Amino acid sequence: MSDIAIQLGQRLRALRRERGISQEELSFKAGISAAHLGQIERAVKKPTVETIGKLAAALEVPVTALFSSEYSCDSPSAPNTTLAKINAQLASMNEEEQKDVLRIIRIFRGFRSKEDHE
Repeated sequence: MSDIAIQLGQRLRALRRERGISQEELSFKAGISAAHLGQIERAVKKPTVETIGKLAAALEVPVTALFSSEYSCDSPSAPNTTLAKINAQLASMNEEEQKDVLRIIRIFRGFRSKEDHE
């Protein structure tokens, strides 16, 4: 199997264990089978981009965290967790859904701005 598949599997396992969750729990959150997750962690199967997005969202990390050992949920240099959660959710959406979220953010910011001026 390729080095990237091995690296991805190792990172998935490490991030899952840092959070103290089982393969069953993570696979349920990601909407895949536990057997498939196990195969990805062992680099037996290569996940689709969609599955990678689902796993990142389930772990509440940006997709890039699955490919970088620099990210750790315990690390003081870990990115803003709220932003990481938002990015993970956006990564699992299609472009149209992402545009809808952007519209909502713009509406929300406009509403908050008006409240501040009252």
